[in-house]
Amino acid sequence: MVLFVWEDKYKVGIAELDEQHKTLIGLINKLYNAMKQGHGKDVLKSILDDLLGYVKYHFGTEEKYFTKYNYINKNEQIKSHNDFKNTVIEFKKKFEDGNTFISTELMNFLKNWLGTHILESDMKYGKFLNEKGVY
Repeated sequence: MVLFVWEDKYKVGIAELDEQHKTLIGLINKLYNAMKQGHGKDVLKSILDDLLGYVKYHFGTEEKYFTKYNYINKNEQIKSHNDFKNTVIEFKKKFEDGNTFISTELMNFLKNWLGTHILESDMKYGKFLNEKGVY
């Protein structure tokens, strides 16, 4: 069962980044499935760790493209990436401080942020990079 279904509307038109977005969606769905089975608390630490590691990699990939092609909204995107990472770090701190009831809040944040970010922010760089010959 999945919470966040990958659809063509999420394609930014750059295969490498679309695959990375699918991986992020997979992490959200992993948390969702664990919660549905009553194991959300059991996987929360590993998902938070995986998520922070993967977004560092993914955002780094995007930001390399932004720099290489002088993307005009680079700073706005980087700020959004940093805000996301900081929010996930806050969730991790809450969990480490003993708040094991954050999985629903985290899952909703991840789904809403990623869906909105791809459809609004990432689509802009997708079109820009496609115009530069990046697919």
